[in-house]
Amino acid sequence: MRMRLKRVDFPLKHVFANSRREVNVVRAVIVELKQDDLCGYGEACEDAFYGTTVEDMYARLDKCREKLDHYALADPIAFWQFMRTILADNPFVQSAVDCAACDLWGKMKNRPLWKIWGLSRVNQPFSSYSIGLDSLERMADRIAEVPDWHIYRIKLGCRYDIEILRMMREKTSAPFHVDVNGGWTLQKAVEMIEPMKEFGVQLLEQPLNAFDFEGMAALKQEMKKKHCSIPVFADESWKTVKDIEKCAEVFDGINIKLSKCAGLTPVRDVIARVRELGLKAACANTTESVIGASAAAQITPLLDYAGLDGPLHIDKKVGSGIRLDKGRILYPDEGGCCVRYSFR
Repeated sequence: MRMRLKRVDFPLKHVFANSRREVNVVRAVIVELKQDDLCGYGEACEDAFYGTTVEDMYARLDKCREKLDHYALADPIAFWQFMRTILADNPFVQSAVDCAACDLWGKMKNRPLWKIWGLSRVNQPFSSYSIGLDSLERMADRIAEVPDWHIYRIKLGCRYDIEILRMMREKTSAPFHVDVNGGWTLQKAVEMIEPMKEFGVQLLEQPLNAFDFEGMAALKQEMKKKHCSIPVFADESWKTVKDIEKCAEVFDGINIKLSKCAGLTPVRDVIARVRELGLKAACANTTESVIGASAAAQITPLLDYAGLDGPLHIDKKVGSGIRLDKGRILYPDEGGCCVRYSFR
C-alpha cells in the first residue's frame, strides 16, 4: 500500500462565520492510499479550537509514510489497530488515514461501506443546510440560494438572534436546527427558549461554553419548567470519546464527528455507546469537502440527524462522491466511501 499526501486550500463561496470565528478558506490534508491500482481517500481539516494545523498533521503523516507504505491492507480493523500505534494521540490524522483505508477496502470489495456493514438507508435522515452568522440581509440571501431545503442549520450567537429566527421563518416553513458554538450565556439561553419554540427550532447545539456543564444543567431545568422539549446536542463540549460520558449528564445528544472519533472503523462503537447512554446521534460538519462528507454519509443510516452540506460551501470542484438533493443524500454507484479524486 502506498500513501500520498496533499495540502489543499478550499476557498469558500461566502465567508462563513459562527460565534467563535469566521473563515473564507478551509485548509486540509488529503490522504491517498493506493493498492492493486485502487485508491482510497481521507481528509483532515485544520481546526484551531482542537489545536490542529495543516503543517502539524502533514508532518505527522509524512513521518510514518514508510511504515504505511509497507503495509498490505486486508482487514480495516487490523489496520486501524496498527495505524493507531504509529499515529498516537491525534484522532484527526488517524481519521484521515482510516477513512482512506475504509474507502480503499470497500473499493476492493466493490461495495459501499454502508452495504458491507449491512445498514439500511430506508429511514436515514435528510442533511441540513448551514447558514453562517451574518447580517440579516446576507443570511436572507443565503437561504434564497438554496430554497426548499428540508432542514436549515442556523448559526446563532449574536445580539440579534431573535431577529434572525424571525426573518428565517418568514422565508421558509422548514424546520430549524440552531448551532450556537458556545456563544450564549445561561441568561441569554433561557431568554431564547420561547423564541425557539415560537419559530420552530427542532434541535439546539452547543448553546453554552464548552466547559460550562453546571450552566447546561441549569438550562435543562429551565427548559423543563418552560415545557420545552427541544433536544440539546453537545459538540465542543466533547473533544475525545471519553468526554461523551460526562456530556450524557446534561445533553440529549452528541454531534459525532469522524475527526474526533479517529475514523470510520471505531465510529460505530461510539454510536452504540451514545445509544446505550440514551442519547440521540448526529453528524454535522460544515466545511469538509466531498471526501469528508462522503465518508460521513456511510454512517447516516445510524443517525437521527445529519449535516453533510460542506461541499456546497466550497467554491471549487473537489473530486466526486455523494450529492444532496435539497437534503436527500444521493449515493453514486461506487465502492467504499464512493469517492473519486485526482492528485493533479
